[in-house]
Amino acid sequence: MTKFSVLVLLYLLSLCTACTQSSTFDSHAAIDAQLLANAQKHEIPGQAVLVLHNSDILYRNAMGTTATEDGVLVTPKTVFPVYSITKLFTITLAMKLQEEGKLDFSAPASRYVDNLPLSWRGIRIEHFLNHTSGIPEYFDSNDFSRPFPASLDAVFATLNNVPLAYVPGERTSYTNTNSLVIAAVLEAITHTPYRELLRQRIIEPLNLQETWLSLADVPEERLVKSYRAEAGQVVPDLSISWPEYSIAHGGAYMTLDDLGQFMSAVAHGRVVSKAELLRLWQPYKLANGATGFFANGWDYGEWGRWHEIGHDGGTKVRVRILFEDNLDDHYIVVYLTNGNKDGVWSHTLVRSVQSIILPR
Repeated sequence: MTKFSVLVLLYLLSLCTACTQSSTFDSHAAIDAQLLANAQKHEIPGQAVLVLHNSDILYRNAMGTTATEDGVLVTPKTVFPVYSITKLFTITLAMKLQEEGKLDFSAPASRYVDNLPLSWRGIRIEHFLNHTSGIPEYFDSNDFSRPFPASLDAVFATLNNVPLAYVPGERTSYTNTNSLVIAAVLEAITHTPYRELLRQRIIEPLNLQETWLSLADVPEERLVKSYRAEAGQVVPDLSISWPEYSIAHGGAYMTLDDLGQFMSAVAHGRVVSKAELLRLWQPYKLANGATGFFANGWDYGEWGRWHEIGHDGGTKVRVRILFEDNLDDHYIVVYLTNGNKDGVWSHTLVRSVQSIILPR
């Protein structure tokens, strides 16, 4: 019996366990079957999915194992790295300060941060949020053996003489450096270190008790092992020693329930008002009139009559809020995995679930 055959058997066991639990949602079994199909097709070691309709749980289940070898069954209490979904903390804090009148998205970031590279001085907050700034990435994604700049100030100093890739607002180009600028702005406005600001404004008020901002703090026995696709195989992820300041764009670890709790709080207007969210959740218009991919930092898309707002963590994890005209009626999908064999995008996985609960 192959290793993956063993994993499939474990999926089936967890599926049978889930089926013994009571459920009031008719499509529960259909989603179970879809997750199993996703696991088999893409060779996903472990996954956890939550679907909410307003405040009601329509689906909550986990399948697979935390590791391909010597792993344990994944449960809703398993901890996953959420990668770039961490950016939503930074983005939401910026939206909150903007609503409080302390931050102007149409203003240049240099109004708040005085040590930005000279060529960045006229770039507006909205350009950084929507990845239309044209600024370069602060690390080499093809060579993670190269050292990171020692501090956020060092990042800006290192990039001081690197030209912009294009005129700000001209097109979309996703870089993590954009989030570092937003974090620097937040710190300058609040006079508070970013991690402490996140604790004060997001983690404690929303009672996120199973969210960690450092790998060293995560309960090791509950953490998945992460994998990536290489030549059609599932192989262990690269081990990267990210700098402390990178928490502005990645590095959070969360359980399914905590991530759902954060997304639900946002959708219910408990962090930023619903009216302000609807105002800001409009796709950014590029200089040529085309629509960008972001709505003030959130991924933006459409699913039939539904607006889709969220963010991904590459091929592994994704969150999404779906609504029509207002947020009084909305759905939330949280889809967490620890890797796959073929690099399937998390967008595909989420839509496989939402096509069951929200057919177009």
